[in-house]
Amino acid sequence: MAPQPEQPVCNPVGLTYNFSVSDVDAEFQSLAASGLVAVLPLEDHPWGDRGFAVHDPNGILLYIYAEREPSPEFKQYFKP
Repeated sequence: MAPQPEQPVCNPVGLTYNFSVSDVDAEFQSLAASGLVAVLPLEDHPWGDRGFAVHDPNGILLYIYAEREPSPEFKQYFKP
């Protein structure tokens, strides 16, 4: 069955992909240079990552991060 004109091909609402990268700052610079605007700024998070989020051209949220040492209040939740 072919899609109807009023029916979207994809509904990405609520869909998020998480990508772990080795150099999150470089990824941020690269995506910003390509014209993608961060919807969550690049920042360190107390739960143990540094990351940011953008919407890809299809509207899917991409969360890109690198692992960091968690803050003391979150360390208790990590297994050695």
